[in-house]
Amino acid sequence: MPTIFDPTERDTLRRRLGTLTLDRPARWGRMNASQMVCHLNAAFQASLGELAVAPPSGSLSRFPLNWLVIHVVPWPEGKAESPPEFLNILATSWDADLATLRSLLERAAARGPAAAWPASRVFGSISGKSWGVLHRKHLDHHLRQFGA
Repeated sequence: MPTIFDPTERDTLRRRLGTLTLDRPARWGRMNASQMVCHLNAAFQASLGELAVAPPSGSLSRFPLNWLVIHVVPWPEGKAESPPEFLNILATSWDADLATLRSLLERAAARGPAAAWPASRVFGSISGKSWGVLHRKHLDHHLRQFGA
């Protein structure tokens, strides 16, 4: 599975982030481009322990379902529910929020798969390797949502 820990994959993600524009319409879902960037920022901040989130709950927080959803199952377009903590981040400015996302991507990648990672709000206790795959899959999902 592609991961943010792979430098080539990060280069591809950076390039795709560079194609986003504030006024680009979503192909699915309710978020606009600014809300999507703030949503991704919140997800990264939670994974780095910088955003307080509720404890994991639900069937996706248990093995093997969490592993299957992260590593095998394609994510549906616009059908998943996000934790409220990932939807309540207010935008500052498009350029600043996008710069924050780029920085968070780099910081999460630098942490590496062997580091200690907090539990995921949705997927519970997962490995660093799974965090790398999850972040890449989440970014790809939303970049595709906006045609990037």
